[in-house]
Amino acid sequence: MLGCGGVGLAGVQGGRIAGAARVIAVDPVASKREAALALGATDAIDPAAADPVAAVRAATGGRGADYAFEMVGSAAAILQARAMTRRGGTTVLVGAAPRAETVTFPAWDLHVEGRILGCGNGSAHVRRDVPRFLGLAEAGRLDLGAMVSRRIALADLATAFDALRTGEAIRTVVVP
Repeated sequence: MLGCGGVGLAGVQGGRIAGAARVIAVDPVASKREAALALGATDAIDPAAADPVAAVRAATGGRGADYAFEMVGSAAAILQARAMTRRGGTTVLVGAAPRAETVTFPAWDLHVEGRILGCGNGSAHVRRDVPRFLGLAEAGRLDLGAMVSRRIALADLATAFDALRTGEAIRTVVVP
């Protein structure tokens, strides 16, 4: 899981719920790595302290991840996620990169077994998925509250955007 904001932490929980043997969380913010571990990640990597691709490869015995989820929305993160994915594995692009941003990688990567998938809005089917998510939350298997790092009044919206820019907040909810 490359990126542990609100979407990334939902992905961490999804991996745990799906029965993944290992869920490796990568994020430069310590509080987000801690949240990922609390929500089911088995490993947490600080990309500022170690090369995240090498760390994921080492954590998987050199093999790479079966699935690598890019939750950041940047060309650099997309390339890292692809490099973390094992041969024959799947790289899922969830983060919304700017439309004009391009990703360049060797053409050979398209010949190597494996898949690169795009994912818009979680590839959700609302009528099917929302009742399932609610059931998981009601059963205590999906912790929605843990993904909210702060609640603010509408008057404090500017500080919420500042926290978003610095990466310190996971999810901020505006309450009346």
